Amino acid sequence: MLAPFTSILLATWLTATPTNDVEAIRAVVADYTEGVKAGDNVRLQRAFHPDSKLLYVNAEGVLNAWASADYIQGVVKKPPTGREDKVLHVDLFGTAAIATVSVRTAKVDFIDYISLLKQGGKWTIVSKVFHREPKAEPAAQTPSTPVTAKSGPLTGRTVAMLVTHGFNLPEMTETRRALEAAGARVELIAPKAGTVRADTKAGRVSEFAVDRVLGDARPDAYHALYLPGGTPSADSLRLVPEAVTFVQSFLQEKKPVAAICHGLWLLADAGGVKGRRVTSFPSLRLDLQNAGATWVNEEVVVDGVLVTSRSQDDLPAFNRQVVTRFALPASP
Repeated sequence: MLAPFTSILLATWLTATPTNDVEAIRAVVADYTEGVKAGDNVRLQRAFHPDSKLLYVNAEGVLNAWASADYIQGVVKKPPTGREDKVLHVDLFGTAAIATVSVRTAKVDFIDYISLLKQGGKWTIVSKVFHREPKAEPAAQTPSTPVTAKSGPLTGRTVAMLVTHGFNLPEMTETRRALEAAGARVELIAPKAGTVRADTKAGRVSEFAVDRVLGDARPDAYHALYLPGGTPSADSLRLVPEAVTFVQSFLQEKKPVAAICHGLWLLADAGGVKGRRVTSFPSLRLDLQNAGATWVNEEVVVDGVLVTSRSQDDLPAFNRQVVTRFALPASP
């Protein structure tokens, strides 16, 4: 009885979001990214507010402010070559928005945090804060000069994060941040290509780029799996056979799986909680018990390959245990 009601909520939530604003913001960002590559003064002037600035910290740790007019003038004179741009995240509320853009070049990678405001019905870029990361020059390798890499308990491991529209925002972003800080590569996987949106209050949109479509994701390419909560996302994924099969593959290979809040719905449908001690959002207690689990009201529970938690309030403890468990090998 719950699934049809949830589907109605999801449909209502999707139609209530300001889609036109998101499309307008993406168009402004495209004017910026494509305008830079083409040296197109018209598109760049359209994207940036005349008083906007670019802000960054130089190698000496000094804050620098760069007038967008000067930036545009330089780009138009000498457009960069071999530049690849990808919008990773769009977050808006009312008349303010932020777009996160990854920029890759042959020698330097950038992350742009673009601030936009809506004035007179038009979105424009009012500032851009960016970080530049020079790519390491390949060094000649000899027995006395071993290759070094950024270290962390999850270095070299790739984690699959499975969601669709309506996931819980902090349960996605904060855990992904913890995994990446520990050295993991995290791929956001969804049933359809493009973007997925978090479950947010009316008037706000938080939208993320999908890294890989579920149908193209191979479980053997990942060390571990994470299932964030969010009622619309979790309930929708239960109805996707490929999603259930994807989770079952991790369980069969005894790879680590973490789930929080309503994310345990999909885990239960995949047969992953039978005979296990778990926790979840309290309203799932009966569902999980019916699926054969022993349900407890604790902030985080580790049982074999599983790490489960109740809600976003428990994220600090949950994230610590997720990193610890994901750092271990699969169970024998």
